[in-house]
Amino acid sequence: MLGLVLVIICTTGASLVYAPELLKATNADLFHTTATDQPIGFDAAFSAVRTADPDFSTTYASVKDGVYVLYSDDPTSNEAYYVDAGTGNVNGHGDIYGGVIGFLINVHDCGLTCEAYPGYLPWLNERSAVAGFAASADMTWGAVVLGGAGLLLLVLAVSGIVLWWPGIRRWRHGFRVRMGRGRFARDYDLHNVIGIVAAPALLIWALTGMNFEIPAVADIWYSATGGAEPSQDAYTMPPSGKNGPEITLAQAAAAATAVFPGSVVTAVTLPADTSGFYSFTLFDRGRDGSNADLWQYNPTYHGNRTVGVDAHDAADVKVMSGVSPGVSNEIIDQWAQPTLHYGVSVNPWWRSLWFAFGLTPLALMMTGVSTWLFRRGTARRKKQARAARAAAAA
Repeated sequence: MLGLVLVIICTTGASLVYAPELLKATNADLFHTTATDQPIGFDAAFSAVRTADPDFSTTYASVKDGVYVLYSDDPTSNEAYYVDAGTGNVNGHGDIYGGVIGFLINVHDCGLTCEAYPGYLPWLNERSAVAGFAASADMTWGAVVLGGAGLLLLVLAVSGIVLWWPGIRRWRHGFRVRMGRGRFARDYDLHNVIGIVAAPALLIWALTGMNFEIPAVADIWYSATGGAEPSQDAYTMPPSGKNGPEITLAQAAAAATAVFPGSVVTAVTLPADTSGFYSFTLFDRGRDGSNADLWQYNPTYHGNRTVGVDAHDAADVKVMSGVSPGVSNEIIDQWAQPTLHYGVSVNPWWRSLWFAFGLTPLALMMTGVSTWLFRRGTARRKKQARAARAAAAA
């Protein structure tokens, strides 16, 4: 049963590999953009939506490929407005995650705990029995399912590698498939070959998946590799105490991008109240332009820096997520999610590898069940033969 849960999670993940392209193709009217040398800014996008729908509450917006997306403040809704950055016109509004793709995301990414997505199960979003331990702090039952599936995948991949190893002199035999020796030999060999070829990818997905759900995984990684663990208050700012008029969004954006010269704002969260702060997501290509856009193929988001700016003081700036202090942090903080797990850093052709390897747990289940059924049938026939011989002798 645990294996079946694991196969469901991995297969839904494989089906989401091309979700960015499918979402854009099925919502082409919302993602319409007009090429221009002078696109509108975030202020204009917020104003356009307020004019179109004064009752729509939104404080978070992102921009990607010439389209602003302004999200509802309602945590139970994925409703959003889409604004053409070239003309400032509102393309429309809707929930692009309201169908099958949204359900698959809820299964694979949330363990059915994301309230705004189809398939939400409230009981899976409750604190689990292990939520009180430091290593698994605040984990919901959905997180236990996903984290447990990652741990199971890790155990199966490592033990599979050990069982596959045929010895240094016979290593070639580990890659052969005996096609003319019957169903058992064929499926047994296929199981071994598929497993060993996919093992590196499965190990990466097991570790990154566990990292998303189990707090202890990141702690172990930082300790083992010499990384620096982010502080608990990394993404918050204390009030400046100033009571003057709020600075404008443009002023706050200028203060944020000044921290990383040449960077551009890709998302903003407006202050929650008068004592709050602006939160900016930036894409910083670096001084030499070598920083890759790791979220390049995500339909609505990209960025690699987060900066907070006090709502009343443009000089009060906090780098919430900046340049990684070392390779350890670069891997787990920057590359783990978009590149190693989701594959949205690379184009659809390269992403076919993520799709193919994502289906290998399903193939391993099929070949594994096939060989198990064959062995079970063989054992049953031997038992029947022994019983027949015993009856004849009597």
